[in-house]
Amino acid sequence: MKYFISPKFYTIAWICCSTFMFGSVAIGESQKRTIKLGVVDLNEITRKSLMSKDIARQIDSKRRAFRDEIKNEEEKLRSDNDELQKQRVLLSPQALGDKFRALQQRQTALQRKVQQRNQEFIRLRSFATREFEKERAKAVLDVTKKHQFTLVIRRREVVVRADFLDITGLVLETLNKRISKFNIPDDLAKSGK
Repeated sequence: MKYFISPKFYTIAWICCSTFMFGSVAIGESQKRTIKLGVVDLNEITRKSLMSKDIARQIDSKRRAFRDEIKNEEEKLRSDNDELQKQRVLLSPQALGDKFRALQQRQTALQRKVQQRNQEFIRLRSFATREFEKERAKAVLDVTKKHQFTLVIRRREVVVRADFLDITGLVLETLNKRISKFNIPDDLAKSGK
């Protein structure tokens, strides 16, 4: 059975080994420094942080409200269509054609509205993700400075690690203290952020 190790792993391993071997020799000659290494799982922070949960709750709430609004409009269009079908024998062909065109215009407008709202949700999610990532990066930097880490590596880049290197809990705690709630602006689409 062959195991495949990606070139990315070899590159990271080579950098780490070079840093430890050659860095300590060069540093050891002039002054003694220790390398303090930390590993952080950014995905776990995203899943567990209060800010990301608040963002997800707000986006879900906005999506549900929009879905209910669209559902009501679709039901109204359906009932209007049914009513128009019933009046088919009573109306003149000209009046019937006018009413069908008006109904079709409303359906087209609703489809356009759905597309616009989907674009708004994409912008909203992108904006919230960027803001979350900024705050998460600040939390990582705060922990790095406070605990004087020399090198912090993402968990996904590391194949094997010792548990004492994991600083995910520290970063999560710092992030939750920094910001636990995030207010997504209602006028995001208008502001063009």
